[in-house]
Amino acid sequence: MKNVLIVDDEKTFLLSLSDGLTTYAGEFNTLTAENGKKAVEILRTIPVHLVVTDLKMPEMDGYALLAYMSRHHPDIPVVVMTAYGSPQMEERLTSLSVTAYVEKPLDYEDLARRILDELGGDSDGRIQGITLPAFLQLVEMERKTCTLKVMSEESVGYLFFFKGDLVDAVRGDKNGEEAACEIFCWDNAVIEIEPVCKKKKKNIPFTLSHLLMEAFRLKDEKEKRGGENTRDPGGGDFVPGSDEHAVKTHLAKEEVMALESHLQALKEIKGFKAAGIMNFTGEMLAYDSTDPNIDLSLVGATFNDIFRSAHEASKKIGLDACKETVIATPKGVIVMRCSGTEAKSHFHLIGIMAQDGNQALMKMQIDKLVPAVMAEIG
Repeated sequence: MKNVLIVDDEKTFLLSLSDGLTTYAGEFNTLTAENGKKAVEILRTIPVHLVVTDLKMPEMDGYALLAYMSRHHPDIPVVVMTAYGSPQMEERLTSLSVTAYVEKPLDYEDLARRILDELGGDSDGRIQGITLPAFLQLVEMERKTCTLKVMSEESVGYLFFFKGDLVDAVRGDKNGEEAACEIFCWDNAVIEIEPVCKKKKKNIPFTLSHLLMEAFRLKDEKEKRGGENTRDPGGGDFVPGSDEHAVKTHLAKEEVMALESHLQALKEIKGFKAAGIMNFTGEMLAYDSTDPNIDLSLVGATFNDIFRSAHEASKKIGLDACKETVIATPKGVIVMRCSGTEAKSHFHLIGIMAQDGNQALMKMQIDKLVPAVMAEIG
């Protein structure tokens, strides 16, 4: 019989959940703990095959518990309970092959099915234990303030989060996004957490999801090149891809700030939600948003594929390359504008607005931005 440990500080919820899972007593034993500290005591004395944990708890919260498990029990699968789930977050977590999570309030039947899948090892993309990308996504999702000490073999690095925002990273003599990308690629990472952010000044201008994708891309490139360094020999920016129209995917902070300043004009438009500048492959170079539910890196990568398909389809029917596309939904409008394939640095501009926003002005302002952005990154 396998043991499932459920950790939550709400006693009534724990009792209710334990009672609800008695139907599956023939499949697994249900153990409970009121916080991370109690959970650690159980993990030290009883064989546990799966942990289901909340994140916000007194004495020792879920983050500290996961950090402890990354060091002492990396083989135990984890399911996280959160009240802040969303389809967008689930898609982000799934795309990064990270740990499972369930939303509160819980459906006992759904949770039981998830537990049985994890115990049976039948779930697609099942990851044992908590991975570093999973941990970071949870810190961001729950808007956690903390300092993470990340260790892998002989390497040590630090990640600084303030209210879920990655503000800086340190790895030896490296800092900022360079250090973060290096740390993200470490395998079998062990995590220690302190509930304070030791650096408040923001030194990383990119979103966490953007940096994770960039780190994985660089890791793939390095593996394809047989371990060769993917940075240029002179220590400059990341080497861009082979596409003749592609823009480099890593910009200096000054360049990002300059691009973001151009997007300020779009924020004045009625109904504005978000805007961004991406390269030809869909990687976000700069963005601005007033809607916390919009993950522009994910949106950009998805709609960039749609735009490129429209681009190819337009050429095939003799209408030349697609210059602009507008997608209208019951809840909003997405406008995408291409710099043009004749540009030395081929990029896309995207604007997202509410359904009742000033679409005409958005299109006009985006059109005006193209030459200014071209001058910055061309």
